[in-house]
Amino acid sequence: ILLKQAQGEAAYLNRRKWKKQALKRIKLLRGWAKKGNVNVVHYVHLVEAELAVLEGKNERAEESYKSAVSVATRNGFTHDRALSHELMSEYFSVIKGDDYWKDYHLDNAIQSYVDWGATVKVEQLKRKKEMGK
Repeated sequence: ILLKQAQGEAAYLNRRKWKKQALKRIKLLRGWAKKGNVNVVHYVHLVEAELAVLEGKNERAEESYKSAVSVATRNGFTHDRALSHELMSEYFSVIKGDDYWKDYHLDNAIQSYVDWGATVKVEQLKRKKEMGK
């Protein structure tokens, strides 16, 4: 989420603003997770991934995206698994320029949204894939 917004706002101050927002969200989510709310652990990983992208820490970003997918899958959060794959696809497209992994994660996002029953989102991503974006 932050990745897409920060990409369009190249100015240093805007990146700093998004980083500050991400750090606030991570702190909040980690606090909830420490109190036993396992329903937010995958969000911690997802926001950490987006923050790592902002900081240019690509290896950390990939690990956090993978963790977000894994935890969301393990805990049955189909919609969040879909979102994690979708953002990971965008990462591989924009940051890494890797079409293989972009398509792999986009296909997984589409399948996850199908599993969740989000037909409009499925059609949106299928059109995106057809256009090659």
